[in-house]
Amino acid sequence: MNRKKSSIPQESPTTAKPEEPANHVRVIREFVEALATALVLAFFFKAFVAELFIIPTGSMATTLMGRHKDVHCEQCGFPFQISASEESNDGSEHPRNARELPSVLAGTCPQCRYTMYVGKNNVDNKVFQSFNGDRIFVNKCQFDFRNPTRWHVTVFRYPGKPQVNYIKRLVGVENETVILRNGDVFVKKDGETEFTIQRKPLRALLAMLRPVDDNDYVLPKLHELGLPARWFDEKGNWNRSNDYKSFQITKNAAENATVITSENTTVNISENTSENPSENTLKDVIENSSTEPIWLNYRHIVPSSDEWFYLSQEKLPPQGMVNNPQLVTDFVGYNSGIVYSPDHPIMFDSGLNISTREVQRNGKSRKEFFCRKNLSGMGLNWVGDLAVSCRLHIENPEGSFLFRLVKGGVVFLCSIDLHSGNATLSIPELPEFSPAVAPTPLRCSGTFDLMFCNCDEELRLIVNGKEINFQEKGRYDFLCQSGSLLARDRSPTRLDLTPAGIGAQNAAVRVEHLKVLRDLYYIACDRLLGLQCDLLDPPFHDEYSLTENSINRIFSRPEYWRNFGKTNTVSFKLGKDQFLMLGDNSTRSSDGRLWRENDQPLYVDRNLLIGEAVFVYWPHGLRIPGTRIALIPNLQKLRFID
Repeated sequence: MNRKKSSIPQESPTTAKPEEPANHVRVIREFVEALATALVLAFFFKAFVAELFIIPTGSMATTLMGRHKDVHCEQCGFPFQISASEESNDGSEHPRNARELPSVLAGTCPQCRYTMYVGKNNVDNKVFQSFNGDRIFVNKCQFDFRNPTRWHVTVFRYPGKPQVNYIKRLVGVENETVILRNGDVFVKKDGETEFTIQRKPLRALLAMLRPVDDNDYVLPKLHELGLPARWFDEKGNWNRSNDYKSFQITKNAAENATVITSENTTVNISENTSENPSENTLKDVIENSSTEPIWLNYRHIVPSSDEWFYLSQEKLPPQGMVNNPQLVTDFVGYNSGIVYSPDHPIMFDSGLNISTREVQRNGKSRKEFFCRKNLSGMGLNWVGDLAVSCRLHIENPEGSFLFRLVKGGVVFLCSIDLHSGNATLSIPELPEFSPAVAPTPLRCSGTFDLMFCNCDEELRLIVNGKEINFQEKGRYDFLCQSGSLLARDRSPTRLDLTPAGIGAQNAAVRVEHLKVLRDLYYIACDRLLGLQCDLLDPPFHDEYSLTENSINRIFSRPEYWRNFGKTNTVSFKLGKDQFLMLGDNSTRSSDGRLWRENDQPLYVDRNLLIGEAVFVYWPHGLRIPGTRIALIPNLQKLRFID
């Protein structure tokens, strides 16, 4: 309004006229003109600069949330999300008529794997509200100044229906051939003869890592009853806190170090069937590195539904913990929901999905629902690209602290000298890999947040959020060519049942916030091979014969793993101004891998690109106490999109 008025020429005092009576028509005209100007500017801003969008579905979960439920596991307390896209019409924010509305009744915790009932008629009368998806800010002028960038989250118009907007991660750029294999992305540009693996920049990698284990959420009561802990020290050198959340080792213990083997530290594993006996123990590999640290090892203990029937009542299963430990898979808790639909009703008390049982709580008997896992969301692909992180408290800068990761029976090490601060990356089993050394800030007493990653055929160390520069010497893709000791189709071995560990040698340290994470796994699916699994050979192709127990048995017994490294390969040829878009929720994303089924282009043309997703400005709000109205800003979940 002020700008409008200032544009009117001011009359000279010599020509000033007597003040006229107020003209209501003129006031209304000025208001309409100002409003029209504001609308034109808003339209221009929306059309060419930026726009606000809402995420309707879970194809980008858990990077971006579609309609979902936010819950905390009633067993371990871990916070996670369950997709509720089925509760809306085609994934939109406008629900159907309540009488026709499907509802999410249960979901599985990604930490302890307990399947939790979240229906309206739960015994504690809790309200598990469904929230609309994230609202995001999109920069629409980004592509006017530079070309689209790989790994950036991008909004575009769907090639088969340009009036519909999609959001995915840009994985393939113009004039190249992209293949998906073993969960990774490989690219060959026009004119090149070899495919090279595509590595994620740090921010994108951190955004795409998915939780496997978070030691801040443990079950002390159940461990005291005899449930095996995931992090274990067979020799008892690491002092565990009473709540199982932190570990400490003294220098004296490290001086008398002996190497822990994997032979006697796993639970109910079948006899070894590996063709190479030298791959059977950690001791063989670690001793070759000329180090003897004290190891705290991770094993992936995944209780089944049958076992949780007893554990949730604070009892051990009569048959013990079977089919454990297991390989790490591409399980995502977001996809584990059990949905009631009027068209396909769940059979209560059938033992298939949800049943009722009578239990004793606080000396009183009551009936409650018991839920089994949803088989379609269990995760059927072995993931070898892992990361381990922790907070390290250094009491005295002496000795060494180590990380260990395993992939396909090969051990990858990161050793940090706490006196000099130098970190060394190595693959002891493969002398072709020259150890990489770089300085770090860890050369004094203090507290440091550390992460060691083995993702995209590269070893990486992150200290206090900053990546240590090894000048690309942590990359080992040159060892992964066909016929090498580290071929890309290498299957897991018994060593992969203890896929991560931390160690100390002649050092006094304390460790907390210990976590294991996995990289996002891109399933190489096409019209012949479904979204769930990309193994070329059975046992997962006959979905009608699979049960939860058979899936758990396969992932815990090495005799089934001979061909786990041989996965499908799917190829995408991109021409000029063509881009490949894939969803972060690989098992539940309709993206460039599947559009060909509907005779749609598998690529997105440049003229369909809208912009890059920049910021989540409104995740679902927090509820006003005593109501179901979620209008309190959820400041903790405001975030930039990577």
